[in-house]
Amino acid sequence: MKVLIRLIVGFFVFLVDVVYGNRSYPRFYMLETIARVPYFSYLSVLHLYETLGYWRKADLLKVHFAETWNELHHLLIMESLRGDRLWIDRFIAQHVAVAYYWVVVLIYIAILNEL
Repeated sequence: MKVLIRLIVGFFVFLVDVVYGNRSYPRFYMLETIARVPYFSYLSVLHLYETLGYWRKADLLKVHFAETWNELHHLLIMESLRGDRLWIDRFIAQHVAVAYYWVVVLIYIAILNEL
């Protein structure tokens, strides 16, 4: 599992380095968009498990919601600085985030099933 996670992260780091290079604000916008994904996907999996009745751990939901809220504010700051000026920057960030979301959801489901 660790090897898979390192490969995924390595791919996204390579993508950000190649696409954004020395463009600081769009690069940071991309990173802030992606940074929300692990918290949001973990919340999704916890909600799924809670809905199916597998476990009831509201404290985990509260912690990860707070972390998602924090990342949201980082993204709002970036948007106010116009780090998302070009539509292609928003397009790439949003589509990478959606792909990353589904990969991380599958990883969390696999990990939580082992617990």
